[in-house]
Amino acid sequence: MDALIEKLDGSRYLLSQYDVQVTQFEDEPIEGARNSTQLDARNGSIDFGGWHKSKTVDVSGYIHAENMLAADYDTERIKALFATPEGFYITRRMPMSQPGFERPGEHVGGAYDRDEDVPDHKRFLVYCNSLDLEFFGSNGEKQVYKLTAELKTLALPYGESIPEDITVKGRVPYAGTVPCSQLEQQFVVVFTASAAADKLSLTIGATTLEFTGKVAAGDVFRFTGFSYTQNSLNVVNATNKAYFTLIPSDENKVSASVAGTIRVLHHQDLFA
Repeated sequence: MDALIEKLDGSRYLLSQYDVQVTQFEDEPIEGARNSTQLDARNGSIDFGGWHKSKTVDVSGYIHAENMLAADYDTERIKALFATPEGFYITRRMPMSQPGFERPGEHVGGAYDRDEDVPDHKRFLVYCNSLDLEFFGSNGEKQVYKLTAELKTLALPYGESIPEDITVKGRVPYAGTVPCSQLEQQFVVVFTASAAADKLSLTIGATTLEFTGKVAAGDVFRFTGFSYTQNSLNVVNATNKAYFTLIPSDENKVSASVAGTIRVLHHQDLFA
């Protein structure tokens, strides 16, 4: 197992490049919060809803160092890797297959070292909350240290697929396990009209966005949930200010009252 670190500037690093053999990569259940209040002389409380706050990702592994100074050097390099104020993406890399049983001395090297790692279907935008190095023991002439890192999600409290721009017909594909709202994830719906009309209705799932102005062939509309433009001009006052949400286990069907093409920019699947 390994872990891929992706900085926001596009640079990529594997923890194995820092002499860390990753043995655990676990994302904890989402931490939630609720808004409720109690009234005098009333049993129970009134609940006004809840929301997801953050998710913790625990990563641990072992460093095999020549001595304590070498272990300190490796730790400083990892601290520098994790000490990024704007955060970074981390992705678990898993072996393609589970290693089989083998007799001692049958092969050279560890079984996990001989398997190829592939990236998980989700990654996390996180910051480092804590980093600890603990002496674990000796292995031959080398000292073994256990590295433990606690990472917290920085923006969305979910695992994220790599964003992509897609053209949709009939439905918006969505494989996530939690709702994906434009107001939170900020995907963009782009509609390009191929015919003229007196107004436009665009539906995704259970939400319909209405535009009451004139539509000409070739007009390009961009809807983000908080901005609404026609050919780069603000038309928010001519809409019902609707925003779209992609729902798990739903077809998220798409329809429009005017002929045209629909694209979704920065489309992602979100996972609890």
